[in-house]
Amino acid sequence: MKSKKMLAVLLATTITAISLMGCGSTADTQTENTESTAEVTEEATEETESAEEETAVDEMSYDDLVAAAKEEGSLVFYGANSYLQDAADNFANEFGIKVEFTQLGETEMIEKVTAECNSGAVNADLVCAQDTYRVAAELINTGYAMNWSNSRVGEILGDSDCTMMTWYYDTKSFMYNDELVGDKWLTNLWRITDPEYKGLFTMKDPASEGVNYDMLTMLTSEPYASKLAESYKEYYGKDIELTTDNAGWEFIKMLFENGVILTTSDSTCATTVGALGQADTWIGYFSTQRYSTQEEKGIKLSYDYETCAPFAGYAYPVYAIILNGCSHPNAAKLFSEWLLSENGWAAFNDYFGGFSANPANVHATDYSFDDIKQYIVMDDADYLVEHRADVEDFIETLR
Repeated sequence: MKSKKMLAVLLATTITAISLMGCGSTADTQTENTESTAEVTEEATEETESAEEETAVDEMSYDDLVAAAKEEGSLVFYGANSYLQDAADNFANEFGIKVEFTQLGETEMIEKVTAECNSGAVNADLVCAQDTYRVAAELINTGYAMNWSNSRVGEILGDSDCTMMTWYYDTKSFMYNDELVGDKWLTNLWRITDPEYKGLFTMKDPASEGVNYDMLTMLTSEPYASKLAESYKEYYGKDIELTTDNAGWEFIKMLFENGVILTTSDSTCATTVGALGQADTWIGYFSTQRYSTQEEKGIKLSYDYETCAPFAGYAYPVYAIILNGCSHPNAAKLFSEWLLSENGWAAFNDYFGGFSANPANVHATDYSFDDIKQYIVMDDADYLVEHRADVEDFIETLR
């Protein structure tokens, strides 16, 4: 679609770096020597000066921030993860601030926020969002996100620019039902494309969860596409014959041609894959957290980061984004900073597959985020901004 491609070009020229290991922000807009771009430059300068003034205000002490947040008395925020309700309750109990949390699906949430911001009726103070591409396109690039910073956050994350603050990393994994085949069976991701397993792979429809689009887009980047080409030869015993630009694009094409089952939720994927007594071995791609619930759900799931070539999953940042024009900015800033603390992360201590951006916090897995980085695909905002629209268009031709 031309509109998507135009958006991607616009974003590519206005956003050059959104840091994954902490916070991200839009880059300075490159301008040409024309009258119209001179006006844009002047506006950008005014925005920068305004942001610098606000940054100074944000350097209030922690005690002063707490006092200012308590004076506001309330916090309203949206998020896609149900664990955030416990976090909201913990925050309310610790600071005596009333918290109104609304759980929404990622797509619905971003659409709701952008509609509210566009109309000027900003209801939420903060959103916890995870779709890097849409966050960049629809919240950051539009100016809906508040430009703020905090040196205390910077000490933890290595970047004090908190416009797009990462507070934790979530993961999705390629899992399978090991009832028939035992563990360490999924040794190569190309098994998903094998005609022997046609119609036996499932994932949540990327059209309803953008991070799945993000993952597929990252596969087309050169580092991951090269690894896919190598593992193709290992699995099929021959070099890959390309009908697309690289092995990443080819993997997406073959995945859809092999009858991928697209669902409306990760829970559906997990129960489809893990159901007991099946005659075939299913493979799925869904939240790693589902692995920890298999006993209570009565299903059978297995995965292994070190076994599956060339990678076994995907990691993506979850952002805390404060909205311009919100009613309780100090409460939102305090909540964002608090999410990185031990008390702020406490609600997620048993969240399997999630990792606080503060490495000092406790995690439910028996491995660290650093342990698995070499075995998974990592989110890259620059690449997503430039290429995701093309991947979306390509997938539309495969449906």
